[in-house]
Amino acid sequence: MSEIDVPVLIVGGGPVGLLGAQLLAQRGIQSLVAEKHVQRLEAPKAHALNPRSLEICAAAGLAMDQIHAVATPAHEGAYVRMVETLSHNPIGSIAYERQDEAVRAVTPWPLINIEQPKFEQVVERAVAAQPLIAFRRGLEWQGCQSSNQGVISTLVDRGTGETVTVRSRYLIACDGANSAVRKALGIGLEGPEGIANHMMIHFEADLRHVVADKPGILYFLFGPGINGTLIAYDIGKTWVLMHPCSPDASEAEFDEAHCQAAITSAVGAAVPDLKIKGVRGWKMSALLAERYQDGRVFLAGDSGHHFPPTGGLGLNTGLADIDNLVWKIAAVEAGWAGPVLLKSYEDERRIIAQTNMGQSLANAFRLQMMFDALGYGPDRTVTAGTFYQRLNDPEAQPAIQAAVAFQKDHFDSLRLQLGYAYGGTLSADDSLPISEFTPKCVVGARLPHLALSDGRSILDLINPHGLTVIAGANGTGWSALDCAAPLSLKIENQDFSLDGQSWADRMGLGVQGAVIVRPDGHILALAKGDAPSDLQSASQAVSAFLGLDLQGVA
Repeated sequence: MSEIDVPVLIVGGGPVGLLGAQLLAQRGIQSLVAEKHVQRLEAPKAHALNPRSLEICAAAGLAMDQIHAVATPAHEGAYVRMVETLSHNPIGSIAYERQDEAVRAVTPWPLINIEQPKFEQVVERAVAAQPLIAFRRGLEWQGCQSSNQGVISTLVDRGTGETVTVRSRYLIACDGANSAVRKALGIGLEGPEGIANHMMIHFEADLRHVVADKPGILYFLFGPGINGTLIAYDIGKTWVLMHPCSPDASEAEFDEAHCQAAITSAVGAAVPDLKIKGVRGWKMSALLAERYQDGRVFLAGDSGHHFPPTGGLGLNTGLADIDNLVWKIAAVEAGWAGPVLLKSYEDERRIIAQTNMGQSLANAFRLQMMFDALGYGPDRTVTAGTFYQRLNDPEAQPAIQAAVAFQKDHFDSLRLQLGYAYGGTLSADDSLPISEFTPKCVVGARLPHLALSDGRSILDLINPHGLTVIAGANGTGWSALDCAAPLSLKIENQDFSLDGQSWADRMGLGVQGAVIVRPDGHILALAKGDAPSDLQSASQAVSAFLGLDLQGVA
């Protein structure tokens, strides 16, 4: 038996766990990442990193050029196509999110498509360069004992059989939908399970000649043949067929011959040099953990929520989870926040997960309009006669194209990605389409992005080690803010500038006004002036949130 003492134990070495370790190291906190799998899983899984996730990655110091270098070329991932087979002309097409230059008005990092393993490789390289991070594969978590002082976990090295005891001040469970940590803590899940059943067939093939001038990231298959979804992670190599199946279907049924036949049917032509890389069954569910915290143990990512993949919100929600949690752990450990701050993690993130899960579920049911327009019956099957009659009937085309257009919210959710606010300050926006996003300078919201004169984003001014005060040109009085937290003061025209209208005017502040920004980029407090009463109100708001009195005593 060996024993390890470390401030933070992270169970699970996927993208959320690895990013958590990177964010902790950035703040000078040591961690151990325990991953039960000996090597990275090849299945591509998630395929999209939305703007907020990319902003978090940039703030964490990841190599953004490396992430973009292995991403799907934008022109190949810009559309979703509804097809009978990959060889047929599309029934209809719709833009996949906003990946163009116009979106840079609200974010420095437009959405990209990227295979999850390729993203993990970039994060793992960053983690490997951090002396404060120990990343051990083949180390499986078995159980823990938790107290007010910390967590004692028992793990097993799957290669040697050795038992490893890890003593940590905190444990973060990033071990996925079947989280061993969540189950051991007895934390239940709420929501519908087994909404649909699929077999994921991961295969390699060069289908550029088939796709030709109609590239896309997703191809939804309709008609009397195979239904399901083709995901084009890399048109020239990496694909997944999401094949609907019965609840009792086994992976053994999907042998080489079965998979090849299914893929050939979905493509609508012979597939040369086809290689089946893996098969895995999965159930579509919409489940949310009853709670995200148990003492010093926290759930992050899929351990706390299971989304339908419709909308690509699962991984992205997990990355925002860990970003929210890590700065709070660091603040408590550094002494500029009280333990009560950690309770805000669940308060803030669980409701966001609930919203995103609801949207993902709604997206899944949006496809019913396509089935209806194409003549499907209640059992979601259609005869060849009915399908082709509908498809070739000019009078049916308006209904079919309306059904395609109805999928917009499925593939354009910019407000969900960038426009959420902690504390419900933007709840009035909930009645708007999720594609409509107008950045707002309000408490709880992400600081609105604006391009600075030197080419950076205003987001680049945020200090990961404390609070950032961004003030108007005459806001020098903010240097007197009474706060226990480390403060970084940035004054317009001294520390940054914009071309055209001033930053303070764009934020609706006076030249003496300021916003106080948390390390995760969300606004903690704001004021339109720097009078003593403004400073006192801001100080009280900050101290209350951090769980401190005005003298910084927890």
